[in-house]
Amino acid sequence: MILIRAAIFALGAISSLGFEPWSLWPVTLVCLILLLRHAGGARSWRQAAGAGWWFGFGLGCASLTWLAHAFTYQAAMPQWLGWPAVVVLAAYTAGYWALSLGAASAVSRTSGPAGFALASAATFILTEWLRGVLLTGFPWNPLGVIWLPLGEMARSAAVIGALGLSGATIAIAGLVAAITRRAGAAVMLLAPAVLVLTLALAGSRAAPDTDVPIRLVQGNIDQADKWRPGQAIAQLQRYRSLSGPPGTTGAPRLVFWPEAAIIEPLDADPVLRSRAASVLGPRDLLFTGATGEAGDGRYTNSVFVLDAAGRLRGRYDKAQLVPFGEYLPLAGLLERFGAARLVPGEADFVPGPGPQTLDIAGLRLGVSICYEIVFPSAVVDRPHRPAFLFNPSNDAWFGKGGPEQHLAQARLRAIEEGLPVIRATPTGRTAVIRADGAVAASLPAHEAARLDTVLPAPNAATVFSRWGSVLPLGASIVMLAALLLRRQQRGRASRRRL
Repeated sequence: MILIRAAIFALGAISSLGFEPWSLWPVTLVCLILLLRHAGGARSWRQAAGAGWWFGFGLGCASLTWLAHAFTYQAAMPQWLGWPAVVVLAAYTAGYWALSLGAASAVSRTSGPAGFALASAATFILTEWLRGVLLTGFPWNPLGVIWLPLGEMARSAAVIGALGLSGATIAIAGLVAAITRRAGAAVMLLAPAVLVLTLALAGSRAAPDTDVPIRLVQGNIDQADKWRPGQAIAQLQRYRSLSGPPGTTGAPRLVFWPEAAIIEPLDADPVLRSRAASVLGPRDLLFTGATGEAGDGRYTNSVFVLDAAGRLRGRYDKAQLVPFGEYLPLAGLLERFGAARLVPGEADFVPGPGPQTLDIAGLRLGVSICYEIVFPSAVVDRPHRPAFLFNPSNDAWFGKGGPEQHLAQARLRAIEEGLPVIRATPTGRTAVIRADGAVAASLPAHEAARLDTVLPAPNAATVFSRWGSVLPLGASIVMLAALLLRRQQRGRASRRRL
């Protein structure tokens, strides 16, 4: 039993190679096939759930190691606690794998390998949805993200979203697992594969770029230096210097700085705004991450839009705050045990109202600050569809793999919404993403530089942008209902024969 659990844990760890920065999706697919073949043959739902947990635990331990690096940037807790934190988070996310395969086994007990594969796809979609909403949600690394190297496959997210693409991944792996157990299952399971291929063709390529000039600035400011006393002015000067001279004529230029490029409250300091706006020509606009004041000594993590005169033309306050990063949940209780936030600062941030579209001189954009971009269906104000998304981020406190995984999830959001994403970070990965998820231009990590290009155009509103995750969630419920009905009918038939 111990050897079996160790082998399944190893399979989960190896499957992480399908995520960035490796992108070896065939490895993940093979590991899933072996998992589903084993779990499909389990004698009980408890054994299937156990297999799911050990696989998910291995996957989490291997793919979330970047989190441990964050503990090097705060002094309230010992650095070595980073690795136990990875293990705890991996154990938590593994619970969703256990719930998925345990429920699939219980539902499909009389339906054979094909039924188990279909049930696994359905329950996986539902448990992934739960992972994104329970306890503030942690939808990091959806399984469907492994398909980004295959552009045609990834573009099916424009219809079924990351949830549907993740469920389709399980269905495809289940197809192969079922074939190896019973050849007749292939006919029943060809439908998911055909559906995904059809939806992939429905996902359109990006529209031609606009002629609006944009400039992204990457300051290469290490997280260890970010919050040192007296550094605010020096860091602002670095961004001003990298931004180059102000524009003079031609189309208005859009300049983008990262999350918290300005660490002082920008809304309360007109002198600070004037200094930041000195990089702008008469018709330019600056989009910068900065601290904002929320009153009563509280702060917001915000994006401000400035014109050449230093006037505030727009503001967005981050709504989906990072637990233990921007606030401490259950602070009164956890502080007694020595817990603290991982990001330095004097006080917790307060959340904003949620997705909104800023309309500035006819320019319509949505803003999704850092971690917010990993939440499907929560990045766009749907009644007021923007022309692009701005995703300022600070991945400087991530370890290896974290920034790359973050960028991959931003690419999925671009596909889902049919919108380009402008991503500015202090150390990487700064990038311009087209509406089909392709990276149009980017800057190398850990390099102070600026990126000059043009603003990509949006695609027409996608199916996902209109309906969100309704289609995959609805299909999952229908599929499970059909399997339960079939099980009930077979049970009645068995009782009649007795």
